[in-house]
Amino acid sequence: MKQDRHALHRLRRLERVREVAKQTAAMESAEAEGTLGQLVALRDRTRAIAASYRPAGAETDGGDLRRMRAFVEGVGRLTGQTEQDITAAQSRADALRGDLAAAQRRLSLASERSVRCRKALNAERPAETPARRSNWHET
Repeated sequence: MKQDRHALHRLRRLERVREVAKQTAAMESAEAEGTLGQLVALRDRTRAIAASYRPAGAETDGGDLRRMRAFVEGVGRLTGQTEQDITAAQSRADALRGDLAAAQRRLSLASERSVRCRKALNAERPAETPARRSNWHET
């Protein structure tokens, strides 16, 4: 009986550890998703900036066109780098989502084991006998 109580205590401790691990994984996953969202917004904004600087008419001279083209190419390189960052952030977010799912499974298993142990302890516990009234004074 004493060993079962120790086992239940260990299982409860394990359950708390698993809960903390799950919360940590959820927080890291949320941060990765936030980073991914920021990178996508940055990419879209960079594309919009590059598109707004495309020459609209023929009123510009060759030097202006060359400078504008160099600027647009630079923004294009930034967009390409952002695309690479998005790919890396997407793979990190996917991996962290997998870690979160694994942490949830581990927590679920620990909770189930704890519940089973608690039920087993309750089943082993002898039925409590009601307190008898004793006549101490023989009245």
